[in-house]
Amino acid sequence: MNEQEDYTMRTLLEDARESLKNDYDLLDAIYKEDYISEVADSSVPVYTADLLAYGSANWELITDEPEIGPAFDGSPTPINIIAANIYEAVQNHLYEELDDIIAELEEESEEA
Repeated sequence: MNEQEDYTMRTLLEDARESLKNDYDLLDAIYKEDYISEVADSSVPVYTADLLAYGSANWELITDEPEIGPAFDGSPTPINIIAANIYEAVQNHLYEELDDIIAELEEESEEA
């Protein structure tokens, strides 16, 4: 039997943070926001079933109006709204965590 997928935002945000910390050279980057946008974009599921599962587990993804407007083709469908809200949530989280991530990376580079 397969493990059940975890559709909590907490897990998605933690995974995005780890991706930004481990997969990008933030210490040398001039435009760190480009990396944040890339990680946020790659964190949005592409399958409808996954988007619906995130919406079901996280009501705010369904009820909040995304500031950037609906994702994908821009039509205000539930799927596009959920996707846009996931993107915004990840992006906002990474901006909030950026200073801490950079401090962690600097500490790790000093120890090495």
